[in-house]
Amino acid sequence: MLRKIEGTVRAYRAIDVRNVQFEIQGSNNIIDLNLEQPWVLKNGDYVVVAGEDEGRSGKFTGYAYRNDTKEIFGKSDPGLLEGYRYILMGLLFFWAIFPVFIHIPAGLRRLEFGRKIDQAASMLWSTNG
Repeated sequence: MLRKIEGTVRAYRAIDVRNVQFEIQGSNNIIDLNLEQPWVLKNGDYVVVAGEDEGRSGKFTGYAYRNDTKEIFGKSDPGLLEGYRYILMGLLFFWAIFPVFIHIPAGLRRLEFGRKIDQAASMLWSTNG
């Protein structure tokens, strides 16, 4: 289930230019954010992150974020084109059993993940004043 976490960045660790892990004051979650564009945040920035809890690791996976201090918005790559490609490949090669059972379900999962990212982004836009 998607939810929002907001607050001031307490600490962060850069994984690479598109992936960062950080903590927000008052929250016990480690937030893992993987974006399609480079992230922009530092200690003391006020951010709002939309995403969901990752059950096994205890992390919060962020799909979209808004840095209110710097007035920046970013989101993960929804990968909708990949999802459509997998479904198309499964349909084009319907005569072979393998693509139908592998490609179409994989494409549908990718499309659902893309919708989840778009929903997380819209959660942040609707509260942007």
